[in-house]
Amino acid sequence: MHPQLSEHNQEQCIEAMRALDKCHNANSFNKFLGLCNDVKIALDNCLKEEFVVKRAENKAKAAEKRARMEKIWKDIEEPPADFGKQQQ
Repeated sequence: MHPQLSEHNQEQCIEAMRALDKCHNANSFNKFLGLCNDVKIALDNCLKEEFVVKRAENKAKAAEKRARMEKIWKDIEEPPADFGKQQQ
């Protein structure tokens, strides 16, 4: 099972998606008889590779965001060094 296929979302797998569509459209029984399985496996492998790349990118973005948020939390929790001088 693979996600909803759209060319703008899975740019690296466009050729594999088109090949699977072509195989399915060539004869409506191809997909039921397993004649398109090789093409589908190639598409699944392409989508897995793309998923791994996107997951790594999202992990890096999340780490950056987490570091920014931890800095903000640290700044909120720790009063500035001159905090006591301002109140006197």
